[in-house]
Amino acid sequence: MYDEFAHLWAQISAPEDYAEEVAELREVMFDLLQGGPGPYRPTVLEMGVGGGNSLSHMTGFVDAVATDISPEMLEISKRLNPSAEHVVGDMRSMRLNRTFDAVIVLDAISYMLTENDLRQTFETARAHLEPGGIFIAGPDWMKGITAVPNLSCKLGKAGELSYTEFVHDPVPGDTEVELIFNFYLTQQDGTVRVEEDRHKHGFFPLETWLLTMREAGFESGTRRYSSDTTGGSGYYITGIAI
Repeated sequence: MYDEFAHLWAQISAPEDYAEEVAELREVMFDLLQGGPGPYRPTVLEMGVGGGNSLSHMTGFVDAVATDISPEMLEISKRLNPSAEHVVGDMRSMRLNRTFDAVIVLDAISYMLTENDLRQTFETARAHLEPGGIFIAGPDWMKGITAVPNLSCKLGKAGELSYTEFVHDPVPGDTEVELIFNFYLTQQDGTVRVEEDRHKHGFFPLETWLLTMREAGFESGTRRYSSDTTGGSGYYITGIAI
């Protein structure tokens, strides 16, 4: 989905579905920035921007730089968010050699599978903030908070693409869950192409998130959110750079 089928992303995940979530994110962001370095229109680095759906609701009130490990997904975001600067980069290791008022990484943080992945991502965020700058992460899964049924399946259809999404926890007790997508694409000759796409997501308890963020140089905390239009754990993990 993040390379060959990136052009179909909007059929699975539409930008308009993110408006409610970003409205809550904006409240959290500006609340954390009170008394901090951010002006009314803060500078924001979004890591793991994907197709830019969330960012499309933020460019009206922030000056943004967007990064992602997938060049194909970054091209989708460029078309949706032409006013933002876009840079290919891995959130675990990239260094842009500049700082921002805020760094955010939303559901893309879910692709961090180990505590070391988390630590490296938090260190990247800290490297792009001055003391007092803020960091917000929005994981999809949180052990002890997000229930992962052993078998969970849903069917979706949008335009030329139909798909099934199957979520399970193959090894209960470890730090991963697995999402398996099957894509069904109708070809011009009427035949149907079927492709399987497997994704692994990290599954950590809240204590791991908070401790690892503190080790990376943040005063860590949480904020609840109520929007569930795009899924998620119901918590933002927040940090103030020390």
